[in-house]
Amino acid sequence: MAASAAKHKRELAEQKAADQKAKDDAERESRKESVTEIENSVKEMAQKDVTEGVLDGPIISATCDPVSGSTDDLTDQTTTFNCFVANKDNGDGTFSGYYFNATMNWSSGSYTYGLGKAG
Repeated sequence: MAASAAKHKRELAEQKAADQKAKDDAERESRKESVTEIENSVKEMAQKDVTEGVLDGPIISATCDPVSGSTDDLTDQTTTFNCFVANKDNGDGTFSGYYFNATMNWSSGSYTYGLGKAG
């Protein structure tokens, strides 16, 4: 009987660990989707800046990389990104463009962004 109780306890612990892993994996996937949303917002802002004559276009792409905090470490409540907005293909595998910054608050699900590298 003690072996059966120990087996049941172990199975419960394994199920709890699997449930937590699934929850963590879902949160990481959600964070990846949020980074794509930030990149799209930064690209839209850059395109607006081109329309207003602030930046030179055309805007080709926007990519954001964490410089403070992480999208994988779920204990991080915020992540700061440097975003590169390409406006010129240099023809040699490199691009020229502009830097933007963004900060994501994972607790609230909101973010801010603007022109210039993160400080």
